[in-house]
Amino acid sequence: MTKNIWTLSTVLVLLTHAGCIINNNPEEDPGTGGVHDAGAVDGGAKPVPDGGLSTDGGLSDAGTSPDDAGTTPDDAGTLPTDAGTSPDDAGTTDAGVIATLRAITLSPENVQLVAQGSTATTQAFTVTGTYSDDHTEDVTSLAKFTIDNTQLGYFNGATFSTSTSMAGRGNVRARVGELSVTTPLTVRLEQKVKDSHASSSTVPAQPETLFSGAVDTARKPSIVYPNNGVMVPPNLRPLEIHFLPGPTTNTLFELSFSNALTDVRVYLRCYLPTGFKLPSGVSRGCIYTPSEQVWNFVANSNRGGQPVKLALRATDDSGAGTVGVSDPIDLHISRDSLKGNLYYFTTSNTGVVRYEIFDDFSSPPTPLVTGANISNTAVMCVGCHSVSRDGKKMVVGANGQNDGRIALLDLTTFNPSFDKVPLAQGGTRLSSFESWNPDSSRFVGAYGDSGATRFNLMLFNGTTGAFEGEIPNTGTSTNPVTHPDWSADGKTIAFTSIGIKGTLQRSYKGSIQVVEEQPGSAWGNPVTVVSSQSGKHRYAPAIAPDNSFLVYNESSCPSGSGDVHRDCNSEADPSARLWAAKLRTSSAPVELTRANAPGIMDGTMTNLSSGYAKWHSVVARGQGGSGRLMWMTFGSTRMYGLRQPAPGLDENPRNSLLWIAAVDPDKLDQGVDPSYPAFALPMQNLTVSNHLPQWLAYDVRDACAIEGEGCGIGGGAASCCNSLSCMTESGESCTTGNSCTCGYPEPE
Repeated sequence: MTKNIWTLSTVLVLLTHAGCIINNNPEEDPGTGGVHDAGAVDGGAKPVPDGGLSTDGGLSDAGTSPDDAGTTPDDAGTLPTDAGTSPDDAGTTDAGVIATLRAITLSPENVQLVAQGSTATTQAFTVTGTYSDDHTEDVTSLAKFTIDNTQLGYFNGATFSTSTSMAGRGNVRARVGELSVTTPLTVRLEQKVKDSHASSSTVPAQPETLFSGAVDTARKPSIVYPNNGVMVPPNLRPLEIHFLPGPTTNTLFELSFSNALTDVRVYLRCYLPTGFKLPSGVSRGCIYTPSEQVWNFVANSNRGGQPVKLALRATDDSGAGTVGVSDPIDLHISRDSLKGNLYYFTTSNTGVVRYEIFDDFSSPPTPLVTGANISNTAVMCVGCHSVSRDGKKMVVGANGQNDGRIALLDLTTFNPSFDKVPLAQGGTRLSSFESWNPDSSRFVGAYGDSGATRFNLMLFNGTTGAFEGEIPNTGTSTNPVTHPDWSADGKTIAFTSIGIKGTLQRSYKGSIQVVEEQPGSAWGNPVTVVSSQSGKHRYAPAIAPDNSFLVYNESSCPSGSGDVHRDCNSEADPSARLWAAKLRTSSAPVELTRANAPGIMDGTMTNLSSGYAKWHSVVARGQGGSGRLMWMTFGSTRMYGLRQPAPGLDENPRNSLLWIAAVDPDKLDQGVDPSYPAFALPMQNLTVSNHLPQWLAYDVRDACAIEGEGCGIGGGAASCCNSLSCMTESGESCTTGNSCTCGYPEPE
């Protein structure tokens, strides 16, 4: 529908004597209200959007309709200097009726454009002005055109040209002086791409013409990774797509990414990475990784929007064959990228690695700390670890259960290639599992193994590791605590209360409890969030970054085994699943069914050891710009599509890999599963076991400043911000001085 937008003031247009010349200089800004010479040489008419008054009281930009404009310079008179009365005094003049530009319209409306190939699609717009005497004129030449979503394309005058790599919706605005009008514009992206992998070099020319045959169910291919309904961040590159190609007569494939905005089709062959071994029972499989161009087509156009439907078609090269069509899957793309550092334990070097994720996920993890970095020859490995929320410190445990020695690392300066750090407090047994408070001044720990004398939650100095006190009534020698997790706001510590003691790494029949901070830095008595249950073990709580709920593990003991069995001892439990519960007494837990779900290649197997989740610290925007979205990472022994985890140890037949799942926290308030299906962490070593992920939202090193700390030039302020932005108080980029602070960049 056409939109009419009215000015709040009346614009006067004087029609002078018969000899009056009306200025029609197209280079003048229609919104300036400047003074123009009535005796100009150009006699063309000019619509007047702005009734500005000159300093001597004469009207500026005096205009009239084209029918009145046919005078010559020789006949031109001048405007009387006393003609510039205010709109309230104006009615008529001795020259006749006053005309005013009072509304504009924009056409065409609700524009739908399709961008294809490498040539932009163009659309010309027209602006029509309506005057107070009801006559209309084309005022396009006076209009300034803009589009709010600049990624969709650009204006050259009144003509819009689309991008050839981006789809989406925006609003076109035309402005004439103080008047403006808008209309929606949609760009749909349609691209046909030949796969750039060497194995697809033999794809025929114009392959899209070879899929016109009848649908044949006998030729049906199958997409086996990722799972239907998965949510991925737009910077998830590389994302692998695994499929079973169907019969050997299927030699040519079309993979489509489609929805209302996007129709991207890739033509490819079936191939696998060099040296790849298919899982048992599979004779033929394919793994495709979208190129940067293809992924940008899809991800940038659909981030935060409707899901993209992935579908696969298969045929032969003849063009006369039938066509197999897969079941489609939905792929959701989050609005904001997922960035930061992920620290996790891996058996590849029996230590902790750091995985830097910023523009994409393409850089492999690098070793951070191993037993060789501890200045004690008796330390063979480091495993359990906790990173402070400011990213500056890490506490690592030595040699696992029944040891309890820890070391503290300064991540701002630590160099894994040659630095060695001592064991804290002379190698005293201190803790097995830890978590940091918000300002990194303290961490909470737990130790209940050999030689333990304290079984409550314990507080330690964040710089020296010195013991500073206990939180009373949290544990006993019979029921010690383990797996503490300190909330982002510092007000709550969640932990596992062990029901039947083994070690803190292997225990039984746990419950999930919390303690809350009280006035005067005291802590209240424990509150049970999820109680213990016979035949179950509940353990490893992780409080969400908004401090309103937690996730935890639940494993089931084999039928008839009682409460003590290696399959329910919190160490690689096959039946481990993720659950969520609000932070309140006797909360009603909700299983994260979609995050726990097996992949197609897992078949009927549901015991996938999904556990020890940790949260990314940032609460992102939800789909469509509303709501919220969180990310959690956890270990699981499930199949990574066609990739099978390596054989495990005696407690589990498979090694664990790391997985990431999105969570919509507002759904938990409704009592429904808030999770999305998970995707595998790219670039991890698939031949080993990976555990205990810990997120940090930004990189910290080289003594750079962190969130909230000063930055800038001079005055002792750091000149770098660890992947954050150095900003002024008003949020603008800092250029000089040291009165700026590091903070998160504006959301994308």
